[in-house]
Amino acid sequence: MDKKEELRLVAEERLREKIGNLRELPEDVDSLIHELEVHQIELEMQNEELRDSRRNLEELNERYYDLYNFAPVGYFTLDFSSIITEINTTGADLLGFDKDRLIKNRFIWYVTPKYSESFRYHVKQALKTMEKQIFETGLIQKNGIIFYAHVEMLPQLDQIKMAVVDISERKKLEEELKRSNDELQQFAYVASHDLQEPLRTIASFTQLLERRYKEKLDPDADEFIGYVVEAAKRLQQMIIDLLEYSRIMTRGDLFTEVNVNDVLNDALFYLQGAIDDTCAEITHDPLPNVVADKNQLTKVFQNLISNSIKFRKNDITPKIHVSSKKEKNEYIFSVQDNGIGMEPQYAERIFTIFQRLHTREEYQGTGIGLSIVRRVIERHRGHVWVESELGVGSTFYFTIPLLPPHIKKR
Repeated sequence: MDKKEELRLVAEERLREKIGNLRELPEDVDSLIHELEVHQIELEMQNEELRDSRRNLEELNERYYDLYNFAPVGYFTLDFSSIITEINTTGADLLGFDKDRLIKNRFIWYVTPKYSESFRYHVKQALKTMEKQIFETGLIQKNGIIFYAHVEMLPQLDQIKMAVVDISERKKLEEELKRSNDELQQFAYVASHDLQEPLRTIASFTQLLERRYKEKLDPDADEFIGYVVEAAKRLQQMIIDLLEYSRIMTRGDLFTEVNVNDVLNDALFYLQGAIDDTCAEITHDPLPNVVADKNQLTKVFQNLISNSIKFRKNDITPKIHVSSKKEKNEYIFSVQDNGIGMEPQYAERIFTIFQRLHTREEYQGTGIGLSIVRRVIERHRGHVWVESELGVGSTFYFTIPLLPPHIKKR
């Protein structure tokens, strides 16, 4: 039964209750009156439904109005000439004007000169492609204060919708963080560079003492001189590694398309001595092309394979396998070995600069190699991790984003 039939039955039932025991009328008159009264009741019921619907719409409209006007985002509606046709309260507050003062004004008037061309470009792209544009811009408030904003621009059939968020605080923190990082990197570079000269002097004269007076002084003196020479060499290597670490983000080469098979071969060339000394077996699957800093990526493979060779099991040939697999938007590379492995709780600690799991007497090194690996991969917008089992071996993984589609493979 449809709604109209149901309404009819209810109306007739109400009419029967209403007329009760009224006297009978001629059949044709009675039928006409009956129809009129049924229609009247139907109209009354429909009017009640309309009143309920109107109340519901008013409540929804009031809720929408509050959500729209007092949202933490400024909402702007522009026509295709970038003239503001609608704005919420938050948007007006961002610019420091009343709504009425903003309506019919061009939004570009409130964009700083530095960003005006960029804003026009995104408007043009939005209308050309009819796709959302996401960008950052600088805006000017009524009092002349400039603030930074994140903008999402969505073109529609006859208008442009924009969501604007004040990101000044975030930009300030980013700038402070960048300045702090730059200062730290500069300090690390200067400290590493300036320390090398006096350290070379200490190492040179200590080695001279060792050569000239070895076995001419008492055994304790020979031992002490040996300690100084060893400590100077170790400190010199740490400074060299620290200098390399500080230069990763600021002094790397440009990213170009590289064949990872060639990168791996370069790394193995530099490790040939260690490979021959330990009879290590290095194998790999066919590897893809990626966009990367070739020298830094070579260093990643060099450090990971060197790490696998260093932490090998005694009396067992080191076996190391390099492979890769393609995921949705990145390649995942792996370097697997059959070495001593480690307990899972140390999987994060080993990537921290100068952190070691073993003493220098057990394994040589400064404890910075894996930190360099992480730093390089972070520069390439990837991440690195390890899966390991004590006594079984370790597999190091790192990711590199896929080759951008506009770069042709060789």
